[in-house]
Amino acid sequence: MNQTMIFHDLRDALAKPGCPVCRLNAAAAERYIDGLLWENVNDPSVREQFRRARGFCHQHSSKLVRPGASLGVAILMHDVLQSMLGVMEEARFEALPALSLRRAQESLDPAQPSAATAELVGRLTPQARCPVCVHIEETKDIYLTTLVEHLSGTAGLLPSYQASDGLCLTHFRRALRFVRDREVFHSIVNAQRAIWRRLEGHLAEAIRKSDYRFRDEPPGDESGAWLRGIAALTGAREADAP
Repeated sequence: MNQTMIFHDLRDALAKPGCPVCRLNAAAAERYIDGLLWENVNDPSVREQFRRARGFCHQHSSKLVRPGASLGVAILMHDVLQSMLGVMEEARFEALPALSLRRAQESLDPAQPSAATAELVGRLTPQARCPVCVHIEETKDIYLTTLVEHLSGTAGLLPSYQASDGLCLTHFRRALRFVRDREVFHSIVNAQRAIWRRLEGHLAEAIRKSDYRFRDEPPGDESGAWLRGIAALTGAREADAP
């Protein structure tokens, strides 16, 4: 990824609501899936990766439902189902000896996974991570390291960061892993603290205005604070990234 483009993507995302990395992750997922469906669906290595992952995770599978995607999705799903059917053809019930310790444990705890089906369960389980999740993991760290590296300085991202909704807790915690400079540490921590303090104030105001004595007051910056609070602590879902 071009560093200049990453910098400008970050600056643009900081000017919009919500965690900028959540926003950029959502865009990266969309681009990845578009590239897969329109350009790489017949690539043998891509198909193998998709088979090993047993398809996408639940979150990213929903993103396959888009106009014009039916043929590409059908090809990918056909591959996975063929692979799963091959596994099922070889399925065996591995009966345990009547007097084995594991069989006794299973009889005492019905919730314990069956050893007799463990091999089949293992083979049906994804053998690799969801390809989109892997891509986003790599992309996320590129954005976070760029943010840390370009936070300070006369043309740095700090003013944009201070005026933004900041990083969600997950991405802020991750960004701190890349901080090596004392000035950058104080800059990002102080900025994030001020952002969360502002949000905390909006939440407090929303709670105050829920009191019947103040319900007639016009809405202000506290509007939607409860949704911003969820996103600040848990990150925006890609489907909801603003």
